Amino acid sequence: MNEPITWNDNKRLMASLWSKWKPTPEQGSLLNERWSSLHQDKLNECIKQHRLERNHVPDLTAIHKAYCKMTQQHGATNEGQVAVQRTQREFASCVPPTDRELQEWDEWAEDVLATATPKEIDGAKARLGVSVNTRRVLAVAVDYCRKHP
Repeated sequence: MNEPITWNDNKRLMASLWSKWKPTPEQGSLLNERWSSLHQDKLNECIKQHRLERNHVPDLTAIHKAYCKMTQQHGATNEGQVAVQRTQREFASCVPPTDRELQEWDEWAEDVLATATPKEIDGAKARLGVSVNTRRVLAVAVDYCRKHP
């Protein structure tokens, strides 16, 4: 199985394809900031294609435009990719709830469901569009539907 392409891989690729080109410190900083969050496999393809078109120095704008065109064709956007990566980072740093927090949530769920009518419960299930496996999730759905009719 191939290892995923990283931003460092793409920086090394650019350095090898255009050995006489050195980005200014400002360019390097901007590239690190802007391109490190992109789909690196797609960026890699754009860099390689650009090398076939341009011999002496890379046109960073052209590479970025090619990347944007490619990702739009695949239904992805830079904003979407950034959101996915942010979610992945948040998930990686996620701390699960404590036993006490789960107990409090269960108690809250029972309080909500004790006052929910069958119509509210059916409406919440219908709005979710999926079957609910826990009373906690059902209580959250009922609570949400009450707040957002």
